Amino acid sequence: MNRIAKKIILSVVSLSAVLGTSALAADLSGWAVSDYQQANEAGLVSYSVVSNNLKDDITREEFCELAVNLYEKLTGEDMIEPEVSPFYDTNSMAVAQAYCYGIVSGTGDGMFTPDRLVTREEMAKMLVSTLTASEVDFSLSDGYDGAEVIEAFADADQISSWAKSAVITMLNYSIISGVDEYSLEPLASTTREQAIASVNRSYTTFSDSDFSIDLPEITLPEDGAEIEEGNFTVSWTPVSGAVAYHVIIKDSDANSVLLTDVYGDNSIEIAEGSLETDRDYSITVGAVLAEGSEAYSMPVDFRYKSKAPVADEEYLASNPLAQSILDTADDYLGVPYLWGGTTPAGFDCSGFVQYVYSLNGISLPRVADDQLHGPGTYVTRSQLEPGDLVFFGSGDYASHVGIYVGDGMMIHSPSTGKVIQYTSIDSSYYSSRFIGGKRVIN
Repeated sequence: MNRIAKKIILSVVSLSAVLGTSALAADLSGWAVSDYQQANEAGLVSYSVVSNNLKDDITREEFCELAVNLYEKLTGEDMIEPEVSPFYDTNSMAVAQAYCYGIVSGTGDGMFTPDRLVTREEMAKMLVSTLTASEVDFSLSDGYDGAEVIEAFADADQISSWAKSAVITMLNYSIISGVDEYSLEPLASTTREQAIASVNRSYTTFSDSDFSIDLPEITLPEDGAEIEEGNFTVSWTPVSGAVAYHVIIKDSDANSVLLTDVYGDNSIEIAEGSLETDRDYSITVGAVLAEGSEAYSMPVDFRYKSKAPVADEEYLASNPLAQSILDTADDYLGVPYLWGGTTPAGFDCSGFVQYVYSLNGISLPRVADDQLHGPGTYVTRSQLEPGDLVFFGSGDYASHVGIYVGDGMMIHSPSTGKVIQYTSIDSSYYSSRFIGGKRVIN
């Protein structure tokens, strides 16, 4: 069985498996799954592309990274690394390499305009230039032979004269296609997943290599898992030759909300507070190989849920006023967080504290930092008693406040998407941010 036929069969199997078990990340379309997986197995992808929204449009600089990867995988050779960038608006090595090999050109006056988006006809031109630089055997249209491939598209007349032969060539090799049966949209921007797919198809069509990277596979959390608020572990299968791993967590809008690198291990603990609760996320892990290639896992989806409020918990204080404060605060368990909120319709952290204490005859400033530096006596962690205020932040600036109830616990209004609840002040998130306590009860 030839390599291309094998790839097609594996693609169908992989696509069926993925679609059968996963809702997919918000930024990976079903049609793009097999190309995305194959491109990763071939080492064609890059961190700057995968860590961004794959459905958003690709920039010129990002496409250069894919083109350089394609050249090196087609030829089995590393591109030379110019000592000086030919452009003053980017220091990207991939841009400099692509320019030196004739894959791209500047936009004038020493500029490359790295953040400008790549149109579909520009992508076709850069792919043809990459194949030419790689010296693979392919038939380049002169703009007339094979031109019947564009005749079905109503917007074929929009193709620029400088791009026509490249567009025809890429259509004839099925490396690019129309956006539908009658539209090519040559001047429309190219998305990152479209670029990955076209680069992968170029490699699959013209490479004779059996080079393949085993992709990392995320083992924790399971796809579709619901994780309760708190620390949790992300782990994955190790990849031979990997010197580091990129861990990428995106929210349901495909925005990267956590980017971190892991060395010497194949797991990482995500600290409580790193993600907003009651939201959907996806995780992707990329292996960085010693020879420079990168290979990314298929995404795993999960939901990060709020802890259920602790109900019917009885905390006792020897001071009657402190006990009244604890009982009052307990009455508002489950009330949602509301930025700027100062009423039972919704509280922010300091609004909740101010409200509870006011019902017990104690006037406090409105915001957490003013409460820290306002009336009362400072106390250390070991001196805390029920009814004391506990503050969290950095240095001597408080960005969060709660009411200490005893046993290392506080009651507070945490953040957007959460509700008033009991939380341990010794959890990794809060213990690392604890800056002190304040006693305002005589």
